[in-house]
Amino acid sequence: MLRFICSLLFLAFTCRGAELDLANATVILDPGASARDKKAAQVLVEEVEKRSRIRWSSAGAPAHAPSIHLKRGGTGAAESYSIKASASGVTITGADERGLLFGVGHLLRTLHLAPGRIRVADTFSLATAPKYPLRGHQLGYRPKTNSYDGWSVPVWDQYIRDLAVFGTNAIELIPPRSDDAALSPHFPLPPMDMMIAMSRILDDYGLDVWIWYPAMDKDYSDPKTVEFALNEWEQVYKKLPRIDAIFVPGGDPGHTQPKYLLALLEKQTRLLHKYHPKAQMWVSPQSFSAAWLDEFYGILNKEQPAWLSGVVFGPQSEPRALPGITARIACDGEPEAELELADAVGDPAEVVALVAGRLEEMGEVLEPGDRIIAGALTPILFAERVSAVALDMGPLGAVALRFR
Repeated sequence: MLRFICSLLFLAFTCRGAELDLANATVILDPGASARDKKAAQVLVEEVEKRSRIRWSSAGAPAHAPSIHLKRGGTGAAESYSIKASASGVTITGADERGLLFGVGHLLRTLHLAPGRIRVADTFSLATAPKYPLRGHQLGYRPKTNSYDGWSVPVWDQYIRDLAVFGTNAIELIPPRSDDAALSPHFPLPPMDMMIAMSRILDDYGLDVWIWYPAMDKDYSDPKTVEFALNEWEQVYKKLPRIDAIFVPGGDPGHTQPKYLLALLEKQTRLLHKYHPKAQMWVSPQSFSAAWLDEFYGILNKEQPAWLSGVVFGPQSEPRALPGITARIACDGEPEAELELADAVGDPAEVVALVAGRLEEMGEVLEPGDRIIAGALTPILFAERVSAVALDMGPLGAVALRFR
């Protein structure tokens, strides 16, 4: 029996694939590598050293085998990468700067590291791309989590690096004034100074900077309140080295009627673009009443504001109420059919969730801007000898077709 067990153990050890010894490897970057490409190389060298006590050297061209070659190229999707091991070392190819960083992160998660040892399977090979375009975390420097408010800049740098290693491409920051206490006894820096430092760290890694920015002042129908908010928010726009998007919740905190909130955000967007021309503005109808939802959607349908990048739905964002909304079809201006939407489609949010779930099962993602055709609302109408067909869904909008 003992002999049989020993044989099984020997078989388990001998069946393990051959490994490539990378203890003496050199990290290679292509000529013309960007600052963020070099940052990816820095992450690789430093994180390997922490776990192996071996510091890889860097070179502009292969000096000896094995080597870890970091390069950009290929025709893959945004942020995609490939990793391939061979007798001469490992090559990481990123489709772009982020792809290279995420490829480094994947290799770090794959290497067999121990003091004095760095190895990887000599057959290791993969090519992959992100499933979701936005993969973010909110990191709030505020006295709420019993930890973040005590973190120094180096701690934030390491934490953000760790998130990037696992594929995070966006971080949402908190402005100096929110619904939390303004100060903490643990703050190593004032909130604005830390916000600037975190924005700079994220820019160094090439990650998106979002800001969760609640509109908390009492009355944005008052021009003086609007002027105060513009001046206050501008300080953040002006001082942060990078901002990619602002997200303003409609509530929790904040409670502003949609017409005043959207008017404020239009002004804020113009001011934001003064310092960050490509930054986006997002809003949510969080905590809106039914009347405010009607007003909110009415403004969006009528004005279709180009300055607004998108609408966020989440906690306390109630689905659109459909009772009382009638879909009417007309052919050449003459009524043809009508239907109560509540009887036909139920809650639109459930339709979106269903479609998103089915797509996920097939490895696909429902993207912002995608349109869902949920089926027929009325019996099929034949367009024979008809020049125009119109569908009117009241506050949800309308669509028309003209035949030539």
